[in-house]
Parts: sequence; C-alpha cells; structure tokens
Amino acid sequence: MAATLSPSFFLSASLLVVLATWTKRVFWMSRFRKSHPPIRPRSFDLPSKTAGAPFVSVIIPAKNEEKNIPNCLAHLFRQDYPHMEILVVDDRSSDRTPHLLENFKTLSTKPFKIVRVEKLPAGWTGKNYAMFTGSRAAAGEWLLFTDADTTHAPSSVRAALGHAVENRIDFLTLAPEVASQSFWEKTVQPLAVSSIAFWFSGEVLANGQFLLVKKTVYEKTGGNESVKNEVVEDVELARRARRAGFNVQFLNGTELYSTRMYTSLKEIHAGWTRIFTHLFQKNVFAIAHKIFLFAFFSIFPFAVLMLETFWMAARSPRFDAAIFGLALAVSGAIAAIRAAANRLVKTNPWHGLLHPLGSLVMVWILFSCLGRVLFGRPSVWRGDSYS
Repeated sequence: MAATLSPSFFLSASLLVVLATWTKRVFWMSRFRKSHPPIRPRSFDLPSKTAGAPFVSVIIPAKNEEKNIPNCLAHLFRQDYPHMEILVVDDRSSDRTPHLLENFKTLSTKPFKIVRVEKLPAGWTGKNYAMFTGSRAAAGEWLLFTDADTTHAPSSVRAALGHAVENRIDFLTLAPEVASQSFWEKTVQPLAVSSIAFWFSGEVLANGQFLLVKKTVYEKTGGNESVKNEVVEDVELARRARRAGFNVQFLNGTELYSTRMYTSLKEIHAGWTRIFTHLFQKNVFAIAHKIFLFAFFSIFPFAVLMLETFWMAARSPRFDAAIFGLALAVSGAIAAIRAAANRLVKTNPWHGLLHPLGSLVMVWILFSCLGRVLFGRPSVWRGDSYS
C-alpha cells in the first residue's frame, strides 16, 4: 500500500515553494534595478540661443486641487529650463482652486495660462477632456502632462527633455518617487507600486503624472480625443503611440519628481481599485489569479505562523515545531525582502513587517475590482462616475 502523505508534508512543501518564489523575486528586483536606472538631473546642452531650444508646454489638469496646486506650481516656477510655459486646466473646480490660480498668475516666473472647463461633454472622462483642452491651448513643440499632486526637482523638465531628444524618444513617461506619510500609505503604497512593476514588466505602460510627448506625435495618434472614454488614459495613449511606430519609453524618474498619490485608506482603496480594474482590462480571471497570488505567497506563511503560535501557546498536541520553524523562517525572509524594497523607495523599512496587513488590503482592493466587473459598478473619481 502506498504511503499517505501527511498534512505536515503539504504544509512544508507549500512553504518551501513560497520561499523559493520570494528568493527568485530578489533576483528579479536586482535585475530590474540595473535595467531601470534613474534619469539623473544634469545639464542639457541648449542651442546657443534660448529661442532655438524646444519649447515645452507643461499642462496640469486640476479639479479641486486647492491642497496640491500651490506646491506643484511653486516647484514648476523654479524650473531651470528657460523655454517653457505652464498651463493649468481648471476642470470645473468647486473649491478655492480658481482663486489660487489667479494669485499664482501674478507670481509666475514663466508664461502662465489658465484654461477653464465649465462643462464635461458627453462621452468624455474628466481628465481626458482637461488634457485635450490644455493641448489645444498649448504653444509648445513638446507637451508635458503632469498632475497637481507632483513635486518636481528644479531640473525635471530639462533632464527629461534632454534624455528624450538625445535618445530620439517620441513619448517619454516617468515613474515617480512615491511619497508616503501616513500609516496606510507606508503599508500599502510600496506594495501596490511594486506589484505593477512586477505584473506588467515588459508591457506598454505609462504614468499620467509625467507624460512628455512631441505635439506632432500627440496629434498624429489622435491625442486624448482618441481615448476620451478611457479611465486609464495614460496607458492607452502610450499603446496607441507604440502601435503607430513611435518610440515610447517608460523610465525611472524617481530623481526628477515625486508624488503623494493618496492620503488615506479610503483614497488608496478607491484609487487602486480604479487603476487595477482597467489595467487588467476588466478580465475576471486575471484579477482572480492575482488574488490567489497574494493569498498564497504573501498571507499563507503568516497565517500558518499565527496558527502554530496559537497551538504552541495553548500547549496543543496539534503544535508542530518543524512547521512553526519553517513558517517563522519564511515569514521572516518575506519581511526582510519587503524591508529592503521599502528602503529602495524611501519608505520606512520597518513597515516591511506589516506585509501581511498590506497584502490583505491588496486582496480587498482586488476583490473590489472583481465586484466592479461582475456587477457592472461604475468607477467614481473626483466626483465623476464612469461605467
């Protein structure tokens, strides 16, 4: 008679698979860092006359951004690139954003325009229409779309444009340093951002917080009008440019600008639910697969450790010292890897110990994505609802 494999065997085998997978992740992280070095602030040789340098229009869609727009504009005013203008598209703001913009117009060290959107046309998402409206008012050879929640280094425009020109890039989008201040930001944000890098490595991606594109390329590919009903418009714009044969690059911009995407658990949940739902193109099986990955590779080892710890404290005969030791080793290794990853993105490494909690939040977000797809729930963002 064949020997029956015990539950302990399956637990041990599963924990070893988890450990091997996380070890593999370490090598992937190392390769990813080497292959995606940051664009560094540096001088970009301009033509002898400033007027001969490419003219850049920086376009900022802003809807109810009274908390963010002062910081964003203050840093854009300090840009060391001389040949640029700044356009802010006030997208139906109901807070103090319009008043603040009028004040900043008098303080601007750069050519400054305010474009107002009074009504959102049917079939458009709010940000798409704001970007489209800004592009029509822009005079630049290059368009830089950036968000109001970004903080730019003094050389961000110069360095990004210089890199694009020197490398003949038509559509350059940059990943930011993600600033995290609150407990939930530090617990969830590094995990969500790294998940995108891992899951979508090799695919055409973009970050709408920094899109630098030649105006001719933007117009030839249809611009935001061609993706007017897309919620994740940045990715769709990049895909259209790539399909049209243009050089599209998504690079590391962590030394050029930063962003604080969300400030609360509610915002984190709403924002990432919207992003992941559309990045997975509403594919139920793809979302369910990622839920399994988090449950097995990120939550399971800690759950086994907690259960064995309970049996040990209760002096139960169910306690298995070997399983406890293995679960402790695997959980410790995961926490150490997450701590190292947090250090890379300038987040408190001790929050790596909260990896299982962050993973539970990610599972909650992904289940919300499933519910949104299965029950046809709309995405709600900045007061607008999109089916």
